[in-house]
Amino acid sequence: MRATHATLLTGQDAVYDPRARQGSIPVEFHLDDGSTLDGALILTSAELEWLHQQTSRLVDAHGRALGGTP
Repeated sequence: MRATHATLLTGQDAVYDPRARQGSIPVEFHLDDGSTLDGALILTSAELEWLHQQTSRLVDAHGRALGGTP
């Protein structure tokens, strides 16, 4: 079995662990046989900042595609 993609688990919040300086985002892995597995995306502080930049860019692009401000 191989994972084809992962999606966010609805109804579960991301958690930040200040001692480990890591964030955990609940995800569901979708496997090529149609089954799923619950898991977590673990990110360092630097990765969290990078992901924030990337998702902010996507949100801006989405807004522009819907006719929002450029």
